[in-house]
Amino acid sequence: MLASAVIYTHAVESMGHIDETSLIFGRQIAWLAVNGFFSLSGFLMYRSLERNPSISAFALSRFMRIWPGMFVMCLVAAVIYSFFTVAPLRQYFFGRETLSFIFINQLLVPKYFLTGVYCPENGDTGMALCSINGALWTIRWEISCYAAIATLSAVGFLRRRRFNLVILPTLIVSALVFNYPPVHHWLEARSWTHIYFPEQIVRLWTAFAIGAAAYANRDRIKLSWAGALVGLVLVYLTRSYFFADVVRAFAVCYWILCIAFLSVRSLPFGPRIPDYSFGVYIYHMPVMQVFRICIPHVEPHLLALMSLVAVVPFAALSWYLVEKPAQELRRQIRLPQFRRRLPG
Repeated sequence: MLASAVIYTHAVESMGHIDETSLIFGRQIAWLAVNGFFSLSGFLMYRSLERNPSISAFALSRFMRIWPGMFVMCLVAAVIYSFFTVAPLRQYFFGRETLSFIFINQLLVPKYFLTGVYCPENGDTGMALCSINGALWTIRWEISCYAAIATLSAVGFLRRRRFNLVILPTLIVSALVFNYPPVHHWLEARSWTHIYFPEQIVRLWTAFAIGAAAYANRDRIKLSWAGALVGLVLVYLTRSYFFADVVRAFAVCYWILCIAFLSVRSLPFGPRIPDYSFGVYIYHMPVMQVFRICIPHVEPHLLALMSLVAVVPFAALSWYLVEKPAQELRRQIRLPQFRRRLPG
């Protein structure tokens, strides 16, 4: 669901239109979905480290979950777009942009272009180098959250009481101060301040921490659709205030937990649902850009629908041929266990 929401915003905005959901929530649905990814990730990562505080096992698990799928996606995209490049094939495959897309992305330095591949620019008639997979920018931020929570675990700071009283409040207060208009404008006015990085830290780390706190306090949280509805109303009412992003972060996390535990978990086939989410996320933009090249003036909502339908086979193949085997291989690897156990 979260990955599908990202597809919608990217399709609409890539054609030069405005995502209508921003009028309701104050942010595009993709913005909320990315926050949702980070909250869900924080929930699962806290759970993982609580069950097995081995940092080496945690690092290997994260590596095998991210990099095999991402590397194969880059190779597949490079092959697909060889049919759309204006460069000779030898120059295409060994060009700087193509090699950077395949290999530099694995170093968490986002590279979005392929040699000689052009597509319409935001629905205009002009052509520009095609941003094949702009969605990859979130991967390095996800890894930074993994590193942060692993560090907290290693120094024994991942206990519920400390997380509740120090880590989460610190991030929330930082987000509120950063988004307070006079402070935000002051930071933007200083040329030495790269506003993008603190902006993503207070947004994504806070969302991740909220998810982690949700797992740490799972015995204290009551889930209900009435509560989810209240959260939605609060998001709407506060959408123009400086603290709206924090409200959205909590509301999105609560909605994810409600969907997971009040609906999906109760389905008889729930445990057997394959995890296509990562595949949908990393393949949707390469698929979408093919449609934009072939049908330059496609209607934005139709583009979103076509991209969603077309990306599912890629996500399925990624899951069954790459991601799932990588996880099974991970389970066969035995690492030295250097553990710091969390108190109950």
